[in-house]
Amino acid sequence: AEHLECPVCLEVRDGHIHQCQADHLVCAECDRGLTTRLCPTCREPLHSLAQPNRNRFAERMIARLPAACDHCGAATTRGDKAGHELDCPQRPRACAAAGAGCAWSGLVGVKAAHEAQCVFVIHVAPLRVRVAELEPQNQRLQARVAALEPQVRSLRDENERL
Repeated sequence: AEHLECPVCLEVRDGHIHQCQADHLVCAECDRGLTTRLCPTCREPLHSLAQPNRNRFAERMIARLPAACDHCGAATTRGDKAGHELDCPQRPRACAAAGAGCAWSGLVGVKAAHEAQCVFVIHVAPLRVRVAELEPQNQRLQARVAALEPQVRSLRDENERL
């Protein structure tokens, strides 16, 4: 993997890998940070950042390197790691009512048990949905009240004169 190492950051980076005309590699992040458009290895001109010369073979080789899930430690490849981690049963999950204010976070295996007794799931989230459903009706009623207020004032004034 050392032949895939970026000569600037000295790391094997995921993502786009750029190269000069002599096939020297530089990761896209470091390429964007270069102050001159010269290869850091041979000092030959690099392509513009708008149309970099990508090395897709190097990108595929890096994607095939071994990796481990950050949550369960399962063996995978660098290219498949992100997809695995999205579905990993050991990845912490937020409560379905996190948007309603629940701060719980835990494993998918105990998420259903939490949500079955979570006050935010049982009461707060449904109330927020109902409030959102009623908002258009509330706005229409407020507009009708505002339209009737001049008539109410007029009737009060007339009532006081009598």
